[in-house]
Amino acid sequence: METRLHRDRTEAALRVLEQILSGAISSRSTLVAELQKTYGEMGLEPLRGFSREGIYDKEIATVYVVGVYGAGVLTPGEFDNIFYIENTADEILRVIREIVEVLSPHWRDVLRNKTEEVKGKSTEDKIFRVMRVAFTGAVLNYFPELFLVKVIKTYDSLYPEFSEKFINYAAFYSAYKIAEDIALGRVRTAEDLKIRKYTYCLNMGFQKCKPSDKLIAEVAASIYKVNKSLLARLFSRGAIPKLS
Repeated sequence: METRLHRDRTEAALRVLEQILSGAISSRSTLVAELQKTYGEMGLEPLRGFSREGIYDKEIATVYVVGVYGAGVLTPGEFDNIFYIENTADEILRVIREIVEVLSPHWRDVLRNKTEEVKGKSTEDKIFRVMRVAFTGAVLNYFPELFLVKVIKTYDSLYPEFSEKFINYAAFYSAYKIAEDIALGRVRTAEDLKIRKYTYCLNMGFQKCKPSDKLIAEVAASIYKVNKSLLARLFSRGAIPKLS
């Protein structure tokens, strides 16, 4: 069952949510510090690839998604002094969810204008903060995978100049799903891994977004705590991250 892989992460989110609801946490910076402390105590890593830059601020998306879509203890728009990025991102995702036709000029303007309201250092940063909420929801199984695909493809239509980065993000997500399959025992041989790598993104409707062995191994080891002996059977030596 996939949910067991995320049980501790959900528990960590609920711990800090309790402090938010009680008023013990009242700012984003305090939440970042408490989230880092809680993860450290529980031996968890934030959802990440190789980069750790600003990762605990990005991991606030996990707290938000668990609060709104998991436990139901948050309402979208609440605690905007803390969740000002995620609240705006969620508004955008709700618009994307409702669009059923080809993007009209009206909806293009709505989504572009709303994306600019997201707090971030650049348009690119703002886009990927929105995607972070969708990615987190899909990884934690609160959103259907097809919804994340829709979000990526919608933004690809709106901002074709970032097309390569959107493909990379699809590869990032597929690395998580392949690593999850490894953790659940669905990928047992190097041949199984090879097939999954070459087919996962294609099944989502993306071309040329095969994730690297190194990224899959990093996620499997750091996020899903797959043991090193299994990783050694599946990956070449250079792909396996150093484990303590």
